[in-house]
Amino acid sequence: MAKMKSSKLNHATGFDVFLYIFMGLLAVLTFFPFYYMVIISFANYAALHAQSVYILPTVFDTSSYDMMFSNAAFGSSFMVTVFVTLVDTVLSVIISVAAAYPLSKPGLPGRGLMFNIMLFTMFFSGGMIPGYLIIEQLGMHDSIWCMVWPCLVSQFNVILIKNYFEDLPASIEESAKIDGANDLTILFRIVLPMSTPIIATIALFVAVGTWNSYWQAMLHIMDNFKFPLQLTLRNMLMSSVNSLPGAAQQFASQNKKIYSLSFQMASVTIATVPILMVYPFVQKYFTKGIMLGGVKG
Repeated sequence: MAKMKSSKLNHATGFDVFLYIFMGLLAVLTFFPFYYMVIISFANYAALHAQSVYILPTVFDTSSYDMMFSNAAFGSSFMVTVFVTLVDTVLSVIISVAAAYPLSKPGLPGRGLMFNIMLFTMFFSGGMIPGYLIIEQLGMHDSIWCMVWPCLVSQFNVILIKNYFEDLPASIEESAKIDGANDLTILFRIVLPMSTPIIATIALFVAVGTWNSYWQAMLHIMDNFKFPLQLTLRNMLMSSVNSLPGAAQQFASQNKKIYSLSFQMASVTIATVPILMVYPFVQKYFTKGIMLGGVKG
C-alpha cells in the first residue's frame, strides 16, 4: 500500500514538474514579442544593421522616441485618443446595458423582432460611402466626435451582456418586485452590481478597440492636432526617414527596412503600454465575464 502511494506521489510530482516547465516555456514565448519590441525600439539603425538577429541589446538609443515626442502633434493626439477612449467606453457600456437589459426579458413585446433587426445589422451595413455621407450631414466632419458616435454600439457586446443578464437568477428580481422595486431600481441596485465581470469585459473590449482605431479619423479629420495617436504615429512612421539629418538620412535611405523597424517598434510600444496598463485592473473579471456571457446564442 505504501509503495502504491509512493508511486502515485512520484507520478504526481513528475507531472507537476512537466506542467511547470511547459507553462514556463509558454510564458517565455508569450513574453518574448514584448521584450523584442522594447529592445528593438531602443536600438539604432547601426546596431540593427550589424546584427542579423537582435536578441541581446547592445545600445540604448532613444532617438526614435525623441523623434516622436518632439513632434508638435504628438501630445495633442495622445490627449485626443485618451478623451475619445474614455468617452466612447463609458457611453458604449451605458447604451449596451440599456439595450441588453430589456432584450433579456422574455415578456418584452416584440423582443424577437427587435433582436433579429439588431442581429441583421451585425452582418449587413450600408457601407463606407453612406456612412461617410451621414457623418458629413450630421456636421461631424473634422470633429473628434466622428470617432465616437459611429462606433458607439457593438451588437456583439449587446448580445454578450444580454446573455449574461439571462443567466442571473430570476428569483432575485422576483423577490425585489415583491418588495416594491421597479425595473430601474432592480437594474441599478441588483443587476449591475452582479454584472461586474461582463461590464468590465465589455469596457476592456471597447477601450482597446477605440484606442487602436484610426479609420474614421483618416476619413473625416483634416486637422493634424485632432488626429488620434495611432494616425499620428502612422504618419510619422511614413515620413520618418525624410526627417532625419545629414548622414543619418542617407544611411536610412539605403536601409529603410532596418531603420523603420526601430521606429515601428517604438511606435508600437508607445501605443501598447498605456492600454496594457489597464488590463491588470480588469483581468480578474475578464475570463468569468466572457465565459458566462458567451454561453448562449
